[in-house]
Amino acid sequence: MTPDLATGTLTDIGRQLARRHIGAEELARLQLDRIAALNAGIGALSDVLAETAITEAKAVDRARERGRPLGPLAGIPVASKDIIDTTPAVCSAGLPFLRDRRPKCDAEVVRRLRRAGAVIVGVTETDPGAFGVRTASVTHPQAPTLTVGGSSGGSGAALAAGFCFATLGTDTGGSIRIPAACCQIVGLKPTRTRVSTEGVMPLVWSLDHVGPMTRSARDLAAVQAVLDPRFAHTATRKRRWAVGFDPRYAADASPLAAKAIERTLKAARAAHIGVREVRMPAPDDILDVHLVVFCAESAAYHFQAYPDRRNDYPAGPRHLLSMARSHTGYEYVQAMRQRAEITARMQALYDDVDAIIVPTLPVEPPPKKAEQVEVAGRPVDFTWALIRYTCLFNQTGNPVVSLPAVAKAPGVGASVQVVGPLDRDADTIALAVKLEAALGLAIDRRLSV
Repeated sequence: MTPDLATGTLTDIGRQLARRHIGAEELARLQLDRIAALNAGIGALSDVLAETAITEAKAVDRARERGRPLGPLAGIPVASKDIIDTTPAVCSAGLPFLRDRRPKCDAEVVRRLRRAGAVIVGVTETDPGAFGVRTASVTHPQAPTLTVGGSSGGSGAALAAGFCFATLGTDTGGSIRIPAACCQIVGLKPTRTRVSTEGVMPLVWSLDHVGPMTRSARDLAAVQAVLDPRFAHTATRKRRWAVGFDPRYAADASPLAAKAIERTLKAARAAHIGVREVRMPAPDDILDVHLVVFCAESAAYHFQAYPDRRNDYPAGPRHLLSMARSHTGYEYVQAMRQRAEITARMQALYDDVDAIIVPTLPVEPPPKKAEQVEVAGRPVDFTWALIRYTCLFNQTGNPVVSLPAVAKAPGVGASVQVVGPLDRDADTIALAVKLEAALGLAIDRRLSV
């Protein structure tokens, strides 16, 4: 049986591999052929690891033939964001002055994937230094004029293009969830500190997360269980669920984003999930805190790591780094105190609900070259518009699944965030799986290329 490379899920392909309907090497070659045919036009992968991928796939086939124990991702083609050290790839973090950088060893998350039997087919494009949310070098596989989001835009596009069955992304203000929404795939920002960032270039130490992106909510658990060695301890196996919703988080949303929330809450009620109104911190209050923390901590790393390369950064990162000089130390301390207050307010909400439902984006995926996006009838900077509903959860550290909720066209639609309590990642994914089934949404990912 030939697998559906464009729309098949990790669970589906894992079953076919286990039943020997297809071999790992055969699958790897199919993926690499697809990449060779399409990546030049899409640009999702910055470096293709054809030789090592075939070697890894052959090792899985030999182990299976000899009856040896196999890892949970044995033979599954996966890609890693280029900000995450992955051998023998070039991992430049999208920065031109690091274009020849090849790490000497894998990041901890990549080591975990490889030990689990995953076949790493390549590394994915990112915004320079992971500062942005556009990944301008990548073309949306189904909607070429629209943004793929960022900074994990290459990871989102690689899944939407059918290059692999899971990818790794990083998320500092929404960089897993934004491309997940723009490419109509699924992404998890885990609870902060649950997944190792060793071997990942820092952006903002206290906000950086590493997490998986897949084509279905169910697939997230398979990958997260590999990345987080204590993932099983984040499950309570609840039988009755209740979700919260703050109407203010749809008040300035586009009609499609509002429809995604309406459809999700309706599906929740149909699945006998309780729906309750909650009061969350206002988005505008979070953006001010996020900007101060982001600029201060990103400058702390980059000014120390590359003190002589400040003029070599692209314009966007250079501007954000320069803004750090306009913030005082007391502003950073105040922002951190505000973060603590906001986090306490968020966690208190989970006394009454198991998760909170929020739009992922307040707007439809905008044109890739847009400088501003209209939010509630007013022009807003591209970046601030896209992180408006996402950056709160980097500050609080909660686990979040971005889940497609309504389709507008192939590969284009609106998503919602399923936001769980701290250290309840498995529960959060389980609820997303339940909502995904209740929504009954079949996303059409047929390529237009």
